[in-house]
Amino acid sequence: MTHSPASEWSSTFLGELIARGVTDFVVSPGSRSQSLALAALEWERASEGLITVHVVIDERSAGFRALGLALETQRPAVCIATSGSAPLHYMPALAEARHAGVPMMVISADRPSELQGVGANQTTDQRALFGGIARTWNVEAPGGEAAPDLGPLAQEMLSEALAGAPVHLNVAFREPLSGTLATPVVMPPVVPLHFEARDGVSVELEPQPGTLVIAGHGATAKAEELAVSLGAALIAEVASGARFGPHLVLSYRDVLEGPLPTPIKRVIAIGRPTLSRAVWSVLSDSAIERISIPMRGLEASNPTRDAHVVGDIVASRPATAGEKEEWVKPWVMAGRSAQQGALDCLLPPPPDLEAAVSDDPATRNAFATAEMSVMRRRVTRWEMALALWEATWPHDRLVLGASRMIREADTIVGSKNIPVFANRGLSGIDGTISTARGIAHAASASGASGITRV
Repeated sequence: MTHSPASEWSSTFLGELIARGVTDFVVSPGSRSQSLALAALEWERASEGLITVHVVIDERSAGFRALGLALETQRPAVCIATSGSAPLHYMPALAEARHAGVPMMVISADRPSELQGVGANQTTDQRALFGGIARTWNVEAPGGEAAPDLGPLAQEMLSEALAGAPVHLNVAFREPLSGTLATPVVMPPVVPLHFEARDGVSVELEPQPGTLVIAGHGATAKAEELAVSLGAALIAEVASGARFGPHLVLSYRDVLEGPLPTPIKRVIAIGRPTLSRAVWSVLSDSAIERISIPMRGLEASNPTRDAHVVGDIVASRPATAGEKEEWVKPWVMAGRSAQQGALDCLLPPPPDLEAAVSDDPATRNAFATAEMSVMRRRVTRWEMALALWEATWPHDRLVLGASRMIREADTIVGSKNIPVFANRGLSGIDGTISTARGIAHAASASGASGITRV
């Protein structure tokens, strides 16, 4: 039997995370991190299905797998990597998580102090690998004494992660890098993780004509609820979580870029809208009263830096039917008209049925040629977006590429309350498939029905 302080420490710390609601570990195998990987597997065996260890060889893919798991579950999936360059490959996913307010945790194994600065293999300074992207805790190599109380460390890191700030634990290990645990692991009582909103000013607003609610990335259904209670028109990006309801303005770019249905006097931005220059222009208009509600971990949408940033808004009273008729209806009707115009542009010209039965062979040939041309025409991105949208139901998940495709969908698709995901924190084109795999696995593990489409 080999006693290893590394194994005792790893098992104890992961147990503290599990007791606080962590259920997923994404492991990229390596020598220095073996105690962490083996501890995760021991906890998985003891959990009877509560804990899942995902083995992903490539750390870059592993980071985005963890990001997808967190997007679906709203709790951090813990990435585990060995020393050297391995944890650096988490940077793209960590940066996305940092700017999208997604909870994420990384644990990197490190070489002990006696191997630092002496030319040892696979050794670099890991104490601040991720700069301002992730807050880092550094732990010296555990010794032979009993593992300290690691509960406060686990709680502090999880609290930070749940607030939308990625966290990094760098822990040094000496040999033996793994060994037999003194006592078998036993599942502790588990307290489900939950997000506690940080302090923010809550303001009460009176419903008034001229109010526009703009739902961006991370807004959630809260934006739709606020628009209804305030009697406001609603502009909702496709991945906002609020693209539904009777106040929704479709084809909002065309509406904002044309003559406005009625003047905008007050705009409320929820989350982080990033898909449209027309929206950015409205948020930059100093003649309009501007209020911003940043959601978990997100920067306030405040291009002029003088918007009123608040934590929440409640309506002083429900908007009346008359107020909604006066302000919301013109915007909704303008949006429907604009969208119908866009849809009409997608339709091929109607077939000339008289030409199909003409006595003139040339006319019939022209009809056949025209019909073949319609059948052979290229499928547009709008058509792909519409097909995906029509095929996706509220119990499904839809993952969109964060650059071109999400803009195409945002322009053309209609109203439907479905979960839409996209890595719009930094809008990178990498990691989409791995993110989708994480979302799909988490949805399946929870027993949810439906399909994850990419």
